[in-house]
Amino acid sequence: MNSRSLLAMTIVSVLVLPALAENAVYLKNGRTLAAKTIEWREVAQEYVITTAETTMPIPRAQVARAVVDKPADYDQAVSLLRSRLYAQAIPLLESIVRKYRMLDWDVEASKLLAQAYMEANESKKAVAVMDNLLTLVPYDQVPAALKMTYWKALLASGAHDQLRRELDKVIGAGTPDAVASAYLMRANLFLKLGEDDSALSDFLKLMTLYPAQKAVQPEALYRAAELFDGIRDPRGAEFRAKLAKEYASSEWASKPATVKPAAPAAKPAPAVAAPAVPVAKPAATPAPAKKP
Repeated sequence: MNSRSLLAMTIVSVLVLPALAENAVYLKNGRTLAAKTIEWREVAQEYVITTAETTMPIPRAQVARAVVDKPADYDQAVSLLRSRLYAQAIPLLESIVRKYRMLDWDVEASKLLAQAYMEANESKKAVAVMDNLLTLVPYDQVPAALKMTYWKALLASGAHDQLRRELDKVIGAGTPDAVASAYLMRANLFLKLGEDDSALSDFLKLMTLYPAQKAVQPEALYRAAELFDGIRDPRGAEFRAKLAKEYASSEWASKPATVKPAAPAAKPAPAVAAPAVPVAKPAATPAPAKKP
């Protein structure tokens, strides 16, 4: 899955938000408190809400979600991302994350900010944003496209051990879509570490066990073909043919091979015995004439 597709999916996942009232606090006991203003106090770990009648503090432990009016810069940031103007979008999103901490929009802006950092080749900053986001949102509620962004950021930033733990956890107990994506990412991790046999094993598991997960199949086919080509295995050509036939519209189908199949070793020409060359015998020396 390419970065543009991931960015589009991330934007869609953020824009499709639950229809909740603005300027309201949703308590874990089911009550909803409409508010004129809502303020988050970090030190006290509480919300202070102002209603028509009073101002009251509410501990974070009692709050399921606090929603305020959409920030004025949010739609502008989304528009900039769609235009791939990351350098302009990032400051707007950073500002929203700071100003709206624990007020819902910090979460939505963080989802976009992580992807924007990745597009701007700032993988360590993307990891930091995602690590903070996961303190606010349960892991199973993070959209699949955003998890892939997180994994790509961990891989690019060199956080290999952390990435391996994340992927092993998903492979052990995840949905089919999540497990298939985790196999793909773990195989890419093995590739980066130079563990080609383990990478090929994961690509083959993905293709064999999760054929219904079409989104990750093209990359797995392409990369497995590359590995097979490198060891002169004819299955490389078979996988490329399948990629071209079943996923012709994928970017991977048109991607040129980076590993060319090694030409089979040329058989040595059979040795040809040199023709025998007759050796001339030296002329016999005439016997000396006998004296009379």
